Formats: sequence, structure tokens, C-alpha cells
Amino acid sequence: MIITLTERLLRRSHLRKTTTALALVASVGLLCTPSYAGTRSYSHMQNTAAQVKIQAPGTGQNSRSIVLPYSKSTVIELPDNVMDVIVSNPDVVEAVVHTSRRTMLIGKDAGQTNVYFYGHDGQELLNVDIRVERDIGGLQDLIAKNAPSSRVEVQVFNSNILLTGAVPNAAAADTVEKLARMWLGAEGQGAQSGEIVNLLAIEGKDQVMLKVRIVEMQRSVTKQMGFDLSAIGDLGGSTVSLLNNVGPTLGSGLNATGTYNNTGGGDLNTLSGALRALETVGLVRTLAEPTLTAISGETANFLAGGEIPLFSGSIRDDQGRLQRSFEFKPFGVSLGFTPVVLSEGLISLSISTEVSEPTTENAFVSEGGESVLGIRVRRANTVVEMPAGGSLVIAGLIREESRSTVDGTPGLKDVPGLGALFRGRDSRTTQTEVVIMVTPYLVDPTHPDKLQSPLDGFQPANDVEGLLMGRLNKVYAENGQPKIQQNSLPGPFGHVVD
Repeated sequence: MIITLTERLLRRSHLRKTTTALALVASVGLLCTPSYAGTRSYSHMQNTAAQVKIQAPGTGQNSRSIVLPYSKSTVIELPDNVMDVIVSNPDVVEAVVHTSRRTMLIGKDAGQTNVYFYGHDGQELLNVDIRVERDIGGLQDLIAKNAPSSRVEVQVFNSNILLTGAVPNAAAADTVEKLARMWLGAEGQGAQSGEIVNLLAIEGKDQVMLKVRIVEMQRSVTKQMGFDLSAIGDLGGSTVSLLNNVGPTLGSGLNATGTYNNTGGGDLNTLSGALRALETVGLVRTLAEPTLTAISGETANFLAGGEIPLFSGSIRDDQGRLQRSFEFKPFGVSLGFTPVVLSEGLISLSISTEVSEPTTENAFVSEGGESVLGIRVRRANTVVEMPAGGSLVIAGLIREESRSTVDGTPGLKDVPGLGALFRGRDSRTTQTEVVIMVTPYLVDPTHPDKLQSPLDGFQPANDVEGLLMGRLNKVYAENGQPKIQQNSLPGPFGHVVD
């Protein structure tokens, strides 16, 4: 017979009521007995209190502790017949009595509980402290198969998994964690969801050096064709604007119809300035070649530029004074990347790069009269996998902008054919393209004696060389002077010498 803890308490409550009734009857009898009988009853109560015993769970001569896998069972064989079986938490363990001496315990959910077995006379036959855990045998087999070079120990606490040990690289640690998460999801059906605590140590911390080349080409073409009616000229010895000042100078060089008479003997010496035929071509190159190094799984950042204060808002205080606030925004060429070494020679890169500059295109004037600038940004974010030493080109960041304006005399500029004499046209085309080239390398630290800097071999010029030859420094590899060992470094090195 299985009795839960609640039923056991109800029975004890009923027994307590019966005992109380008997005590009342006994007290009535005591009223009719001599005084020495009361003394014997008090002594009996003291002896009964001395026999009260409280036993902590999992202690005592008949106590046992077992770990029961989730959804599995164990069989308890007892030497005597069992009358009562009490389970403190039936949601964790279910007790199924097969015979009077054989009971099966089934793990229903992760957790802890106690099971008590009592005989005919109420004597405790056995109390079992049970902890139900997930069976990690399947997970350990998965880890041994998919990460054979890893030394991983798996521990389970209730519904949580603790991963300890060592793995060769970050990719193996990620594989082990993914396997644990997959196993936890498969085993968690019908059970409590758990967490994964990853305390794996990576034995070989790979370092990745990222060499980046950021090139921005900006080409602008400006064309001006037609007549500028606001040009300033000298007509007949008087200064005149063909657009605004025609009236006051009619008597000297122009009649009312605008034809040139030159009656005053003056000559038109700057009228050719009203005819515009101009083309301007501009080319801007922005180049940055940052080189960053980071441990696998960590992030490195680079910024070549600066920060500008930008107006962010304004409020008025209690006295009505305007309080302005500013925040600093970075601009220039920035780069951020996070490398993860997946396997021998294969690297996963999360790259974020940006080219920005202040601009007045989107500027506006605030309430306090401050001119707030805008920032033109070209940004690229990507995640790729590539071998060490391989290169990746991020291109296609093209921006083209065209603007055209036409100015002229209203009405006359729209006359077919002759209207070209009364209007001018300005056009501006701007083309911008950003190309980013990325090359990762796996690197190891080296001895400082093998490194050289641009200052090695540098000597400032003396007074004679600086005064007579205009030099700021001595020439590299000059005879008789300290010089850098030839062919000691691959590629160009040193600093710029004019």
C-alpha cells in the first residue's frame, strides 16, 4: 500500500484527536484518585517526551542515497513485508509496489525527494534519499565522437549542465556547447528547461592578424555653359551688371532695348566675362591600411580620424536661459573585426568598417542659432569564412550624385534658339566608390630582437647638410653611417624621405 505524505499527515491528525479524547477521559478519572496518582502520571509524561526522535533526511541506520537517471527506474528489495510507502515528492519519483517486499522507483522529473518504507509494527525498514538527474551517457558519446581531441567532463545539476575540461581551440568549444544544447533540447521534452554553463578552457589561443586596405576614390565634374547675366562689366567707363543695373547706364552704353551703341566713346572691355564655358574635374583619394591583431573570439577596433561636437538638443532652465547640449561623434576610417579560428587554417571573420566625414549637405540651424553639421557615412558589415592568407574584396559601395541648375531671364530664356543667349546652365556630377580588401593571418609572438622600426638607422642632418643641401636627415645606408641590415625585412620599410 502506497501512502503519500499528505495521507500520512491526515492519519496522524486523526490519531492525535483520538489521543486527545483518551486524555480527557483519563483526566476525569484523575479527579477521583488520590494525589499520589497524579505524581505517577506526571512521571509517565516525562518518559514519553524523552522517547521523541527526529531524524534528518538521509541519516540513520536504514538510510540510503541513490542517483536515479531521468525516465529510468530501480528496484528496491526488502527482507520484510512493507505496509506503508511514503514519497515526499511524487512529481519527482513514482513508487510502484509489485509485491509486499519488492517496489519499483521511477524517475519522473529532475529533482530530489525521499522515499520511506514501514513494516507491520510501524518500524522503519528503509528511507532512501533520491536525486533524479538526466542521463549524460548519450551526451558524452556525442562529444567523444565529434570532438575526439577534447577532454570534456559533463556534470548535471537538476536541469542544468556544467561543461568543464579543455579543448584545443574555440571551434571545438563551440561544437561541444552546440552538442550539449541539442542534447538538452531533446532530453527536455516533458521536463524542466535547463541552462548550459560553459567553463571549457581553450588550450591554444590562436591570434589572428587582419591586414586591411581601405581605398576611396571620389571624382567630381563641374560644367558651366551659357551666359551669366549677373556678370559685372565696364560699359562706356561705367560699371554695370547685365542683370540688375541696366537702367542707370542706358545713356552711356546701352539703349532701352539693350543694344549696345557706345555713344560715349567707351569700349566694352569685359563683356566676354558674361560668356561661361568652364569644366572642372576633381579627384580625391582616401587610403588607410590598418593592421590589427586579436585573440580568437575577441574584438579589435581601429579609428583613424577624430571626433566632432554635434548639437544634440536644448532646454530652458527655470530662469528662461537656453541650455544647449552637445555630443561627440567619431568620423574618419574605422574598422572592427572579431575572428574565430574554426579549424587549422580556417578563420571566421565578423568585419565592420566605415568611412565617414562631416558635411554641410544635411546641416540645419538650431533654435540657438548653431549650425549643426551632418555626417556622410559609407559602412559595410559582413561575416565570412576564409583561409589564413586568403584575401577578400568588398566592393560595389558606389555613390553617384548629379545636380543641374539653369538660370536666365524669365521669358527670354525659354525662346527656342535665341533663349540660349539669355540663360546659363550649371551641372555637377560626383562619383564615389569605396573598396575594402581584407587579408587574415594566423600569427605567433616573436622575439623583440627580430623586430625593427622606422627609427632604426635614423640620424638627423647636421648644420652643414641642413644649410647647404637642405636635408632634414641623413640618407639611409650611407657609407660609414649606421644603416639597416639589407634584406632583413620583407617588403618596404622605413619612413618617407623627400
